[in-house]
Amino acid sequence: MRALALLVALCCACASPGPVVEATPVPTREPGTFDVTVLLDLSGARSAIGNAQRAAMQLWLDQNPSRQIRAKFVDLAGTDARLLIELRRAAVDDRADAVVIGVPVEYDDTFVRGVAAASLPVLLTLPAPDPSDSRWAFGLAPTYADLARLELDDVIARGLIAPTLLVSDESALSIGERIALGREFDRRGLVRPTIVSVTAQDAAQRMRPGAGVARSMLLTGATSTYLDAARSLASAGITPRAYVSYVSDNGEISSLRDAQPMVTWPGSRKLARAGAPSTVAATAYDALAIIEAAVAGGADAATVRERIEGGTFVGMASTYAFARTRHAGFAVKDLAYLRWVAGRAIIAPAQEPSN
Repeated sequence: MRALALLVALCCACASPGPVVEATPVPTREPGTFDVTVLLDLSGARSAIGNAQRAAMQLWLDQNPSRQIRAKFVDLAGTDARLLIELRRAAVDDRADAVVIGVPVEYDDTFVRGVAAASLPVLLTLPAPDPSDSRWAFGLAPTYADLARLELDDVIARGLIAPTLLVSDESALSIGERIALGREFDRRGLVRPTIVSVTAQDAAQRMRPGAGVARSMLLTGATSTYLDAARSLASAGITPRAYVSYVSDNGEISSLRDAQPMVTWPGSRKLARAGAPSTVAATAYDALAIIEAAVAGGADAATVRERIEGGTFVGMASTYAFARTRHAGFAVKDLAYLRWVAGRAIIAPAQEPSN
């Protein structure tokens, strides 16, 4: 609980995006150390999520100074094309033992081949498809499919399924969420919602016509895309229930101001009970703990991969369980829909009247 309290305090202090952080140099390898390269967006539009993850991981390192895990933080600056370049550099130039990826991933054949070529454990802290087709990749977040099922369960339970507006900023994260939601509508035999593509600059204008008649809006991609639009709609009295991404930072939710009552998002049930920080930040903290548990006093990358694949790990955000046929470890039962009330995330009441 002490670690959880410290994580709460740290992430509250880091609610706003921090300054640009340069890549942390890795000293010459020492015997008995296990080097982890962490790929994050520490500057650019997605910096809120990246800096929250970095702060959480730095807290873990500060709490465990005598342990063998060392981390190098690399800023991708919101440039998706740098991901595979930095993954290769970590494996070849830095001789890393594992990589943590805390940015949206376009999970395609190119990425799978890049992970296979690196041949070291790769832990994904943000949603992706179940990476079980890769021997080396492990998902610490719920899959896109898991999140789509949970979202439609909540929308239907609250009687908000129609009319529904599905909004996308067409980023890698948004596309993954949008495709999964479309498939879930089809799986349930539901009429697909109206889809609107936006940018942060034109979101309010493009969303307003559909939002004026919708009972729910499914906002995919970075929450930062929708901050101004949500505030604009709320000030105009247009308040359908707005579902934002699992990849949401508490600082972003707080920045919604008058639009906070209309917004809900999926996050860890375990953290909400404690008034803790964002699920993504806590999952980044858990990533280092999982690696340390798998190293277990000394192991090479292949042994760590095997230990993760066959292991169960109790973390702050979830209890992660992996198997040969499932590399997505987050327990879906640990998820709940959250609301922002009095400066903290709480679990949304099951019988709360809709807006």
